[in-house]
Amino acid sequence: MTEDAKPEGSQYVVVDGGHLLHKIVWRQQATFGAIADRYVQYLNNKYGQDIAVIFYGFPDDDKKSTKNCERLRREAHFSPDVMFHEETVLQYTKEKLLANECNKKRFIVLLKKALQKANICVQQAVEDADLTIVNTAISVALQYDYVCVVGEDIDLLVLLTALASTHSIVFFQKVWKRENAR
Repeated sequence: MTEDAKPEGSQYVVVDGGHLLHKIVWRQQATFGAIADRYVQYLNNKYGQDIAVIFYGFPDDDKKSTKNCERLRREAHFSPDVMFHEETVLQYTKEKLLANECNKKRFIVLLKKALQKANICVQQAVEDADLTIVNTAISVALQYDYVCVVGEDIDLLVLLTALASTHSIVFFQKVWKRENAR
C-alpha cells in the first residue's frame, strides 16, 4: 500500500517504534518533552486516531539477543550517557544520543509516556518487535475495515504473509530509509 492510496473505511495503524524514532527531526535546543510531543503530533496527523506503536525490547541478557551484534556495532561510535527528562534541553544530535543504548532506552520510556498520555496504544516487545507488530495487526483486523503495518523491516511482510488470514485486510507499508528524517 502506498501512502497516497488508502482504502475507504475504518483503519488501524501499527507502527514499528524503531522506524518511528527516525521519522522526526530533533531541533537543537528543543526540550525532550517538545521532541516527544512532535512524535505524537506526527502520528496523529499522519495516521489519525487508532494507532499502536510497538518498540523493540532490551533484554537483560544481551548475549542471548539477536540484536546484540548490531548494538555492539553501533556502540563502536561511542556516545556519552546522558541523564535527561522532559524539561532537559537537547545538547546532542539525535544520532549521537541514540547511539548509546542507555540513552535510547531512556528516550523510549519518555516517548512511551507522551504517546500513552495522547491515548496512543504503546507496547514494548521482550526483544525483537517484528512478531509483536504483526500479531497486534492480526488481532485487531476483524474490528476494522483495514489495518496498516508501517515500518522498514521486510521481515514484517514475511511474517504477515505467513501468519495473516487470507480473509483479513492487513497491509504492509514499506517506508524507504531515504525518506527518514535525520
